[in-house]
Amino acid sequence: MLKDDIYLTGTVMKGRVKQAMNKLPDDKTLKHQGRGAVSTVTRADGKLCVVKWYDNKPVVMHSTVHSEQPEDTCQRWSKKGKKYVTVTRPSIVHEYNSKMGGVDMSDRMMSYYRMSVQTKKWTIRMLMHFMDLALANSWLLYRRDNQENGTPRKSIMKFRMVFLSKCDVLHEGAHFTEEENENGNLPPPGKRSRVAPIPHISVRSSAAHLPEMVALKNPMRCRAQGCNGKSRVRCMTCNVHLCLQSERNCFAAFHTGQ
Repeated sequence: MLKDDIYLTGTVMKGRVKQAMNKLPDDKTLKHQGRGAVSTVTRADGKLCVVKWYDNKPVVMHSTVHSEQPEDTCQRWSKKGKKYVTVTRPSIVHEYNSKMGGVDMSDRMMSYYRMSVQTKKWTIRMLMHFMDLALANSWLLYRRDNQENGTPRKSIMKFRMVFLSKCDVLHEGAHFTEEENENGNLPPPGKRSRVAPIPHISVRSSAAHLPEMVALKNPMRCRAQGCNGKSRVRCMTCNVHLCLQSERNCFAAFHTGQ
């Protein structure tokens, strides 16, 4: 990549730079030195360096452009002191944070809130992954548009709230009543739908029961006991679907109590 004038800066896993990690201090040593501690290893030709910086935890970065110097300072929140503290920051971290975006930011947001799938089926796992990816990317675009329009930071919806709202939509969409299923409409948010109860036998055996053919895309399950069939015929009084066919007359059996 250097021959094609392509310069890179980013985080790297410790196992990818084993030789450099052997020359850098371990995590306990940096933690003992405190936040802002940094150590650098440069390749013999000077074209690649590996920087290990301790913030809340050790961060390992490599670059073909930037190194430890020049250092600057940044504000970090201290849980112990419950206040912001000034921490020394190497140049490679500053440049990476200022230009980080795209895949790095998308992966970062997805790692915070990811849908858990207890299955090894690759189709289901891929579907859940792309749902997380679409949600993270849409929130990043939403935040960028609000920042460009000068929206106050407190008015921009947090990614956690967007994730929870998606869960609410999926949860509410799983509940249908028979009427909502016929019309193809979802129940309003916060409303928990209920299955229409079967009326008492005294109501069912009265004479005021007329069948009604309902224009359904998919027939509804017959509510007669022991019947697994599906029907588009509904009793106008009981508001339940029943089979009404030449070989199976659940409509009559349901209202006579047979």
